[in-house]
Amino acid sequence: MFKARMRFSKTDEAAYISHLDLMHCMQRAIARAHLPVWYTEGFNPHIYISVALPLSTGYSGEWEFLDFNCTADEIPADAVERLNAVMPSGLSVQEIYPLDDGGRKVRDIAYSKFEITWEFDDGVPEGFVDAANELFARDELTILKKSKRGEKEVNVRDYMRGITLEPDTDCVRAYTILGAGNNNLSPEYLTKLILRELPQYAPDGANYHHLMVYDAQLNEFR
Repeated sequence: MFKARMRFSKTDEAAYISHLDLMHCMQRAIARAHLPVWYTEGFNPHIYISVALPLSTGYSGEWEFLDFNCTADEIPADAVERLNAVMPSGLSVQEIYPLDDGGRKVRDIAYSKFEITWEFDDGVPEGFVDAANELFARDELTILKKSKRGEKEVNVRDYMRGITLEPDTDCVRAYTILGAGNNNLSPEYLTKLILRELPQYAPDGANYHHLMVYDAQLNEFR
């Protein structure tokens, strides 16, 4: 038996699947694909899986990881095809590999890249992009950050590794790298900063898409 990792995407309607429902969905798909996986022991045996950095409900993502224990000598060559044949719409597997083949430990995750889409029903307001660029260039961007241990005021700039804004007709897409793992910052805090500091440009909606995961040196996590 050895540990294996699955990289998958969660898009479209699957973005609204909760983390618990995602776990159940993955367990059912793995069982239907007849993959050689380890089940827990006891009165209610189930496939043991672990998802790294679970996305909030409503977030989509294309660089998501799920770890499991494989009970065969190797991962079946057609494992990805078998899984994708039984996956519900919006969930798709890109690759499966043993962790001893270059796989990193989840604790090595330090940053995540997000695409934030700010939507404007009447088109992007004139001056919004310049004002947002000025806002995120400030040295001090304090906000009240919530966690399981309570609330504390933090400087958002301490969690950011740059941001790029790309305007379209009725939306602006922001690409940013934010702290993840034990030093995480939700991309929603960037929207909250706009609402607080630039209320005249308040977007009518915001969507969040997870693009990539990195280690502390900004190497691609795998």
